[in-house]
Amino acid sequence: MMFLRKLLSLGKRAVRDLLDVRLRSTLRSRPRPSRSDISISDLISQPVLVVVAHPDDEVIAAGAILARFPRTGVICVTDGAPRRGAYAREAGFSNWPDYAAARRREAETALALLGREITPMHNLGVADQEAIFELIDTTRHLVDRFRSGFSYVLTHAYEGGHPDHDATAFCVHAACALIAKEGATPPVIVEAPLYSAPGGGDLIFSKFVPNADAGSPISLSLTPADKDLKRRMFDCHVTQKKVFAVFHMDEEIFRLAPRYHFSSPPHSGDVGFNKFGWSVTGRVWRTHAWRAMRELGVLEELA
Repeated sequence: MMFLRKLLSLGKRAVRDLLDVRLRSTLRSRPRPSRSDISISDLISQPVLVVVAHPDDEVIAAGAILARFPRTGVICVTDGAPRRGAYAREAGFSNWPDYAAARRREAETALALLGREITPMHNLGVADQEAIFELIDTTRHLVDRFRSGFSYVLTHAYEGGHPDHDATAFCVHAACALIAKEGATPPVIVEAPLYSAPGGGDLIFSKFVPNADAGSPISLSLTPADKDLKRRMFDCHVTQKKVFAVFHMDEEIFRLAPRYHFSSPPHSGDVGFNKFGWSVTGRVWRTHAWRAMRELGVLEELA
């Protein structure tokens, strides 16, 4: 009986997805309404909540300036440990729970180098590479966090480099949309680039995918002291040494986030993470994003 109910539920969802094809086409081709210019020139002087996908993404995106915000918090969506054992073994662990625990310790040690209080400092514990399956719960969790006095939320760009990066960006935008629908003012979304591969080409690091709705990027040059701090934070993430080798240490780049159409790919051609051979492809990602938008009631805002 339980199997039959599940089968009927899947059938209803498939029919609903089919009926939504025209609506999806309409929403994703509709231009966003014009908005007044929003400056992020005061970013450094405001309380900022950093929401990232993996333990270490906050260091790559903004490690040097985390100490400058008058108040900062860090929320990490995944535990950084894919459930397939090969990833843990490659990092020197026999199982994924030990790998996840190591990554959490590395992140805590790196953030401790800032010498300041980080509140909140929280990991949601979602499996690495599976954030797309937890969009609704993650979004609802972030809504409460965003109401706690942060002017800005700093997160990933929707750039097709990693499905968890894109899922985290989705949840941040969805949470802000829900707050706005309630008549309140959400924090301003600022984003940092990590990596992308427009058109399925080679990976490009620390460079935004162009988007006409985005604000002009601002580049913060790092002082020798900034670079030293960031390097020491990198060194704390022992399991990710190979990852850090491709990111530069001269500047940190941010921009006002555009209003994305999450029902469409982030750029022309294939998304970069399709080349990894994972079960989550761009098409799978967008299917789950559409269903989450529909359930959360933010199709008009995000599709």
